[in-house]
Amino acid sequence: MDLNLEANLFLYNSEIGDYYITGDKKVSVIKKTGKRIHLSDGSIINIKTLTSGYKYLDSKSITRKGKQYPQINQILRDIEGYLIYKIHC
Repeated sequence: MDLNLEANLFLYNSEIGDYYITGDKKVSVIKKTGKRIHLSDGSIINIKTLTSGYKYLDSKSITRKGKQYPQINQILRDIEGYLIYKIHC
């Protein structure tokens, strides 16, 4: 099982009201359109399409120590942790 792929599919296939838990915070999908997923923590995930037709998730970046990191990377890691938690509980 590819956990990163599962996290991407979890987010991409999510519906309004679906959620994941990170730490003590519950983050849920509050709005979803064909091009964006809005999360309750204020994050907006863009669904982009390559010219070859493949779709991928993207977001704005956060700058830390002079480097930019897309928010989607942390969100996917949080979802991976939540999926592992669900497997073991």
